[in-house]
Amino acid sequence: LSPDTVVIIGRTTLSRSINAFIASARKTVVIDPRIATVDSDRSASQRFLDLPKVDVFPADHEWMEKWEKFSDRTSKVISELDAWTEPVICRKISEGLPSGQSLFISSSRPIRDIEGFAKTRGDIETYANRGLAGIDGNISTALGIASAKNSAVAVIGDLAFLHDLPGLIFRDDINLKVFVINNDGGGIFSTLPQSGVEGFEKVFGTPHGKDLSAIAIAMGIDSRRISSLKELADEISRPIIGLSVIVLEVPDRESNAQFIKQVYSKMESL
Repeated sequence: LSPDTVVIIGRTTLSRSINAFIASARKTVVIDPRIATVDSDRSASQRFLDLPKVDVFPADHEWMEKWEKFSDRTSKVISELDAWTEPVICRKISEGLPSGQSLFISSSRPIRDIEGFAKTRGDIETYANRGLAGIDGNISTALGIASAKNSAVAVIGDLAFLHDLPGLIFRDDINLKVFVINNDGGGIFSTLPQSGVEGFEKVFGTPHGKDLSAIAIAMGIDSRRISSLKELADEISRPIIGLSVIVLEVPDRESNAQFIKQVYSKMESL
């Protein structure tokens, strides 16, 4: 297979970025056993029922040099970001965790931001539910992970936190620190095409207006609100003893969407 070939095995739910990546390839190969029984018009250069025997060629030297150059430039741009924003918060958390720490990442923006802005590490156990999507049971999953480990850290969004509040009611002696990124609603949707359409806030934004730290305290859980990278660094360095909820009060969703758009624009101009 050449470097400009994309292979799709089976069918999956693809995000816009993956679809764009596939569309950029000069050749697309689909491998799906259902083609034999289902009349499916697959847009691909070649179609197979199962894995064919293929010859694998070494990557083109010029292509690899270009890839490494773009990778280095991208890393430099990301490392220079220092604003109190969701992507930078996720980068700071991921790089500040001690070796061997277990990390649970909730769906939607947190997992996208860690995937897109965090540095690669091989000494962290990372867990997630359903990849990019799924709001169910994030707190409960994080508690389960922490109960099986000495401790764990969770990074979740405000809606995921509110959706699984009952998970905080029944708890054993578990060491879990939950970082809740509070942008007062579904921040992911401000980065998608429906942003700004009529009725957006009611249907997609879903602002809750709740004091998440007060809710946690009312349930007998240690909690505090922070709003700076200095405070975040202090929280990351503190030992994880018992259950705590750290609410990160971040800029509004539209500001964050504009920040991400500006970063992506820099990537395109490299």
